[in-house]
Amino acid sequence: QIIIAIDCGSPGILRDGFLSGERFDYPNIIAFFCNDGFQLIGKDITRACQENGLWSGTMPICQKKSCSTPPIVSYSEIIQPDRTTNETVQYICQDGYQLHGSTMLKCISSEWQPTPPTCEPTTCNDPETYFNGYIESLSVNDSLKYAVNSIITFQCPTNMTLRGSRISKCQINGTWLPKIPKCEKPIPCAIPGLPRNARYVHLRPFMQKIPDGSHLEYMCENSQHRQRILCRRGKILPKKPRCYTGCRVDNEHVNFSKTFYRHRENVYYTCKNNNSLSLKNETIRCINGNLTDQPICQSVKCIVPHMLFLRNIVNTTIPSGALTEQDSSFSYTCIDGYQPSIESAIVTCLNDGKLSHHAQCVPRSCKEHPPVITNGRTIFHSTKHGSIARYRCFPGFRIENNHVAKLTCQFGQWLPQQPPRCLPIFCPNPGPLFNGRIYVILKDERISPIPMRTEFRSYIPNVSHDRTIEFECNSGYILHGPSGLTCNHGRWMPSERPRCIIENHVQPNIIFTG
Repeated sequence: QIIIAIDCGSPGILRDGFLSGERFDYPNIIAFFCNDGFQLIGKDITRACQENGLWSGTMPICQKKSCSTPPIVSYSEIIQPDRTTNETVQYICQDGYQLHGSTMLKCISSEWQPTPPTCEPTTCNDPETYFNGYIESLSVNDSLKYAVNSIITFQCPTNMTLRGSRISKCQINGTWLPKIPKCEKPIPCAIPGLPRNARYVHLRPFMQKIPDGSHLEYMCENSQHRQRILCRRGKILPKKPRCYTGCRVDNEHVNFSKTFYRHRENVYYTCKNNNSLSLKNETIRCINGNLTDQPICQSVKCIVPHMLFLRNIVNTTIPSGALTEQDSSFSYTCIDGYQPSIESAIVTCLNDGKLSHHAQCVPRSCKEHPPVITNGRTIFHSTKHGSIARYRCFPGFRIENNHVAKLTCQFGQWLPQQPPRCLPIFCPNPGPLFNGRIYVILKDERISPIPMRTEFRSYIPNVSHDRTIEFECNSGYILHGPSGLTCNHGRWMPSERPRCIIENHVQPNIIFTG
């Protein structure tokens, strides 16, 4: 007897997972497992190969494990929350709070790990650790002595000098600002000698040293400006007192703002001749009796632009590239089809050495309005080059042969030269009314204020726009349809045509008596 093995074939691929079992024939069983970070979804975790060659049950799937909502940490914010496996969230504390613990949590096996952090109020380090004097706290919060916005003051022993600010404030980042000062032993400074032309102000007799942190003032000869020296830990700043000489100025071509300038003072001036211009753009200063530069004034001139840079210009009254004096002018001529950019083609040299405007030629505007057409109107907003004039016909008229209903201003001319024409729109002869008559209604207040009614002639080929005709049947006929038609843009309205039909009389019952 021959036994044939029953093969069920591969049960399929389990994405993000794997199978246990290597044989797919009857009666073997296979089991399904998911990779780390995934969980098995489905009612069948095993399947068996059956005698009919089919696998029992249904194929499960592996789904990515997820975490619940990230833990809430007071006074914090979460950045990039994500609940999928192996994803992370980051905690950042609000201003005025410091983070304690791990700033990042990771979703591992459906749980957030490690333990969530905490956000504690920000405090500054104890300043007594760094300061060698006395500290007084002005904080109103006794429980948090050095919390944000806490203010402290510093004092030194009587035999020491404070170096730095006497007050500091705890900042939001946990630092003290200004920085913690220091108490240092004072080192006096010997009073230095002065130049021959200088003297100290309010110097006590027999005084040879000045205390650390103090200063002395001195004045130089021919100067009302006081200068100062400072004693800083046994050193005089600046190291050597000096007297600088001021600048007395005079120039026949220049008006200075004053006659004497102090050392390092800026010098201001204008040119005496209104037709002159200062050639020095740099700031001039007085340095120890000398000017850093000499002011120079020169007559104002403008340069006529070169013809290479003047497009669409034929010539100028002054040769291009030449110099022209202040207040002088030159004119220019444009090529055919162009006009000056301003109404006057005159350019003037101004007192700042610049031209009143650039010589420029632009396409010529149309001198006249676009032509007027009969039985229509013209719509336009400008006569400049490139402007468009559009035409619209009055009711009952249309543009001839559907021509372009616009003109364009091009280099001083409206083109095309022939404007469109508005032709009347007619309705065709409505045809005869059998067993009736047609009348045309004439409305002409010049002839009569009351519309006139006259019989319509059958030989008339067409009827003009807005003209009305009326219908009337002969005796013994009645009108079926509209009593009149109106010509509206080449069409009769309404479109239905009337007819005259025989009037039916009902004979009365006659009773004879006798």
